[in-house]
Amino acid sequence: MSSFFRGSCLCGGIEIQTSSTPLAVLSCFCIHCSEGADGSHQTIAKFETQFVRVLSGSDLISNFTLADTSSGSPKEKSFCRTCGTPLWTTPSSAEGRYILIRTSLLEGGTELRPDSEIFVKFRPPWQQVVDGAVQWEQMRK
Repeated sequence: MSSFFRGSCLCGGIEIQTSSTPLAVLSCFCIHCSEGADGSHQTIAKFETQFVRVLSGSDLISNFTLADTSSGSPKEKSFCRTCGTPLWTTPSSAEGRYILIRTSLLEGGTELRPDSEIFVKFRPPWQQVVDGAVQWEQMRK
């Protein structure tokens, strides 16, 4: 696995780079992640905030705060204001320590295999379990 990742939104206006491997890779089936991904779930990589840099386009980042979440803690969703690409989620419970970047945003990110699946109580019956991934009915502890 690469020790860093680069990525960009669809229009290329926002470019990011990480200088570490993810702390975890998660598939989240909560209602907000499913709606935001326009599918059954969202696959996200958890990175320490200090190891993520916005290389260009920081002025194009818009944020939306969701207060009523499945975890019970507000979270901020960031997206490109030009092309609408969802970028990452910042849970308030993280207190700025980490962010959850959509793996599809990162070059090679779709090769990241989830080690955990969260909010599986919302998983559709047709969706297969990721073999070997820890299953959490709600938020992982």
